[in-house]
Amino acid sequence: MKNLMLSLMLALPAAAAAETALFIGDSHSVGPFGWRMDELLRDAGYNTGTYASCGSIAQWWETGKQTPCGFYFRGPDGKVEKGQKGPTPIFDDVLKELKPDIVIVELGANYAYVESDDFAVSDMRKLARKITDSGARCFWITKPDARKNAQAIPRILQLTYKAAEEDCEIFDSTRVTKYPAEGGDGIHYWFKEGLPIANAWAQAAFDAMRDRAEGPSPAAP
Repeated sequence: MKNLMLSLMLALPAAAAAETALFIGDSHSVGPFGWRMDELLRDAGYNTGTYASCGSIAQWWETGKQTPCGFYFRGPDGKVEKGQKGPTPIFDDVLKELKPDIVIVELGANYAYVESDDFAVSDMRKLARKITDSGARCFWITKPDARKNAQAIPRILQLTYKAAEEDCEIFDSTRVTKYPAEGGDGIHYWFKEGLPIANAWAQAAFDAMRDRAEGPSPAAP
C-alpha cells in the first residue's frame, strides 16, 4: 500500500504538467519553422495540435477560406495531413475540440497585402480576444525578417502589437531572424541557408514561451 501511494504521488506532477497546446500559423508554419516548433512542443510533453495555412490572416480561420499555396496539419495523435490546396480550419472548431491551455499564433505577414490598418488590427484583435475568452494563454509570434518587401515590416509589427498586446504575450521574430542577402524567395526560409535560421527562430520562440511568465507584454517597437 505504501509503495502504491508513493507511485501515485510521483505520477501526479507529470500529469499536472501535461498541457494542451494549439499552434496555428501561415506559410512559415507550413514550412521548417512550423515543423520545428511542432517538434519542440511535442518533445516538451505538450498535447499538441498544429494547423498551418499558407497565405492566411486571422479572418481565414473564421471563414475557412481555401489556401492556394499549401497547408500542414498535425493532430494530437501525430497524424500529418499536408497538401497544396485546402480549406483553412475553422478556429472555433479546433478550439472547442482541443480545449488548449495555450494557443501559439504565428500570423501577421500577410497583412502586408491588406491596405486597411483598421481592418488588420480588428481582425487580429478578434482572434486574440477569442483565445483569452476561452481561458487559454495566448502567445503571438510576429512575422520574421524578410528581404522582399522589407519596408512593410515596421508597419506589420506595429499593427500586431496594437491588436494583440492586451491579450497575448508577443514574441518579436525580427529580433532573432536576419534574412540572407542571397537565395530563397526573399520571404520564406525553405532553402539551404534559411533552414538553420528557421530552426533557431523556432527554438528562440519556444524558449521565450516557456520562460516568460504570464503578465504584461514587452513594449511595442
